[in-house]
Amino acid sequence: MKPRFAIEWVAYRLGAATLGSIPLSLSQGIARRVGGMLFDRGGKHVEWALTNLRFAFPDLPDSELRRIARASYIHLAWNSLDFARAERWTDEEILARVSFEGLEHTEEALKQGRGAIGLTLHLGNFELLNLASPLVGLPVAVVARPMANRLIYNHVVRNRSRTGNLVINRRRAARAILQALRSGLAVGILNDQYMRRSRGVFVPLFGLRCSTAAGAAALALRAGAPVLPAYVFRDGPDHHRVRIEPPLEPPRTGDRERDIVEYSSRMNAALERIIRAHPEQYMWANRRFRHSPDLEGNPYI
Repeated sequence: MKPRFAIEWVAYRLGAATLGSIPLSLSQGIARRVGGMLFDRGGKHVEWALTNLRFAFPDLPDSELRRIARASYIHLAWNSLDFARAERWTDEEILARVSFEGLEHTEEALKQGRGAIGLTLHLGNFELLNLASPLVGLPVAVVARPMANRLIYNHVVRNRSRTGNLVINRRRAARAILQALRSGLAVGILNDQYMRRSRGVFVPLFGLRCSTAAGAAALALRAGAPVLPAYVFRDGPDHHRVRIEPPLEPPRTGDRERDIVEYSSRMNAALERIIRAHPEQYMWANRRFRHSPDLEGNPYI
């Protein structure tokens, strides 16, 4: 193990313990200042966020786009704070902070016996969505990206799974996802990030084609599992609301490749609608439109 990983682990644990033990108003104030400072100092991630916002909301003035981008940095800092605080919460304390709407859609979908895919995104505190779902009777498997620092990653996995979740490593995840679906689980998939062109399909988002992971559509069609948009947003200083929508209508042209592209397009349309409703709580700082055929010559890509 690299020495820096041990140092990172100690810093992570000390930070989590400190933030989790001081009053909420104070810790949120600190997080607000940290998030604001990270945005104000600029850099490539800030530029990516602002560029994405210009694509998404071309009619808004730059001052409003900067306000939204800065707010998204602050929400990310608050979410990191909540993840640290949640390590100490009991199941009852989690449920006191997370409310659900639309559980009946998932319950109805799971009755079909083919599992379900929860189509979600980097909006709101999606870690709390994962923690709270099993506590309301919703069996969930979540797909997670591994971290280089195994000390931190193993701790995060233990925390993510402590309420009954199954955590699936994103690498070589297809077989595990199919097994989870066949076992009657709902599988949460974050599907809003750039995917390498060799593994994605170019479908619209905010009017621009972008490389989108095709795995969610391919697995849903293969398993016959319904796809339900599901997301969480902050609706109070210490409260969050999960919203689960009815399943998307799957395409049935009989052409598998065409169906995958069309289904991926419908998924992006659902995610776009959700982002437009809560732009301040979305993580904009990624190169989502990288290599878009609609932006050839743009220095951003």
